[in-house]
Amino acid sequence: MKIIWAIDAFEDNKELNQKMADFITHLHEVTHAEVEPLYLLRENEIVLPTYEVPTWVTDHSRTAESLFREVLADYNLTFLSEAKVIPHASQSHAGTAETLSNYAEKAKADLIVVGSHGREGFQRFILGSFAESLLQQSEIPVCVVGGHASKTKTTKKILFPTEFGEHSKDNFRHILNLAKSLNAEILLLHAIARPIESLFDLDTRPRVYNYKGRMLTLEQIIEHQIENQSHRAQHWIDWATKEGVVGHFFIDSTFKPVDELILNAVNTHEADLVVMEAQSGPMSAALLGSYTRNVVRKAPCPVYVLTRHFYDKQEDRFTETPAP
Repeated sequence: MKIIWAIDAFEDNKELNQKMADFITHLHEVTHAEVEPLYLLRENEIVLPTYEVPTWVTDHSRTAESLFREVLADYNLTFLSEAKVIPHASQSHAGTAETLSNYAEKAKADLIVVGSHGREGFQRFILGSFAESLLQQSEIPVCVVGGHASKTKTTKKILFPTEFGEHSKDNFRHILNLAKSLNAEILLLHAIARPIESLFDLDTRPRVYNYKGRMLTLEQIIEHQIENQSHRAQHWIDWATKEGVVGHFFIDSTFKPVDELILNAVNTHEADLVVMEAQSGPMSAALLGSYTRNVVRKAPCPVYVLTRHFYDKQEDRFTETPAP
């Protein structure tokens, strides 16, 4: 396994960098992954608020590499590969993210780890978000360590919110391999979707919905969906058991916002990692929208995103093991 650790080494964010360093150390200890630290150097612009260097440093990536190694030495990660600086000319987050994505693809990396301050409101509008741009650009999975992350030194439980959509089975196969490599349990979360509108809405009788050609009340639809999705979820948990992975599932029918459900589940079930999928159902429509942004910004653990472009590749990056 090869991991690209994209770190903004010269910005004053040592606390966030330390969280990433703890998470990277954990991944290396349990998977023996190769970890390559990388800094994206914008041409003619290098800001070093905590280091006194001459102005001519700005155009010398070799000097930047030396300074980058000095910064990394503060974290005492002896297993890291040689630090690398990638010069680029982009003046936007999107362009910088594209540079990183292209490099990671050429390097045949399996995962990119980045940090996110979790800024909100006007400050985020002004500063933008490199992590969110990367989620839109990357062709390989991205794991974001947010500013609120406190669970970065272990991964015992992986929370997987799913719609059971088009790519969900491939996602689950990927997560099974991840869980095996991390020796972790899987917590599968599915939210029952509220019917869009009722067919009859009269004060004298319950609302009736057209559900698969049948006229049913909301309560009947929920009961039917819980039964069906519980059967499907149990099938996947049985699949995990055959693969030697402990799994549990939870079906939610409260119709609460998806981000709220995920964050509540992280705390309630003490998850250490959230894996989010990008290609199925209403949840994916919200990906890179408010739901996923809120999870990435507020989650007390890293958030691992299987990006949209990840599915553009024909080869199966997950495993050779056939799905049941």
